[in-house]
Amino acid sequence: MKFKKITVKCSSETSDAVAYALHEAGSMGEVYDDYNDIKQVLAEKRWDYADESLFEPTDACAVSGYFTAEIEEQLIFDRINELKKLDYADFGCISASSELIDSVEWENEWKKYYKPFNIGRLVVIPQWVKYTPTCGDIPIYLDPGLAFGTGTHETTSMCMELMQKLDLKDKRVLDFGCGSGILGICANALGAKETVFVDTDEQAITATENNCKLNGMTAPDVFLRDVRQMNEKADVIVANITADILIEVEPIIRSALKKGGAVIISGIISARADSVVAAYKKDFTLAESERKNEWSAYIFTL
Repeated sequence: MKFKKITVKCSSETSDAVAYALHEAGSMGEVYDDYNDIKQVLAEKRWDYADESLFEPTDACAVSGYFTAEIEEQLIFDRINELKKLDYADFGCISASSELIDSVEWENEWKKYYKPFNIGRLVVIPQWVKYTPTCGDIPIYLDPGLAFGTGTHETTSMCMELMQKLDLKDKRVLDFGCGSGILGICANALGAKETVFVDTDEQAITATENNCKLNGMTAPDVFLRDVRQMNEKADVIVANITADILIEVEPIIRSALKKGGAVIISGIISARADSVVAAYKKDFTLAESERKNEWSAYIFTL
């Protein structure tokens, strides 16, 4: 299967905005290539091992998005060029290019960077890596396939951190826009009684089914294409999508949540955070917020 890889050369400062624009344009996954990230990891000593080629200094920064081969690339280029109108950072130097690649090339490229890592008590472990959990670790095995969600991105890691601040024991949890299924699987590992996975993307459903099996969930509770098919409301909802969609689906999330329940929302670039918070404050109470780099996440209660 062929995919289009759209690569945008940019600066570290603008990389999150570029990734957001690619995601909003329909990218099925984004990959950062930024030596500043490597320097931070080295400073924090968060890797036991990585390919030596990663540590070669470079000033280059780029973000790549992956699209179906049929996508009209000029539409993506136009969206990227719209960023040049923003004034909170220097977008003048960004430029975009396109290439046609095989799916195997995409699926395997990021595996050399993806190692086990901790987020609180949770340890996300690539399915192809042998790992022995230490005392207190909660292992989450993952093979994202073609779906979004490895846990490495700030939007996902913040959800995982916020989930650990809630009592999920014996709760019914809805993973809204499940992608790889990582958040629903984490909820199950944290004690949820029942997990409902919802996504409109068939590749996401396939990836979630596979990851559930990797984590011993041989009969996941529910897979739905539309959250409105739920026959019982959830105690907790986790939605890691994008700002515009979060605003659009706020009434659906509200109707799917039990009174007294909590919703964790993420995938929000900070420039859009105020709009999302305003939309949710109409029906919800803001309980907690978190920010990492240019991304924000929140817990709201009903």
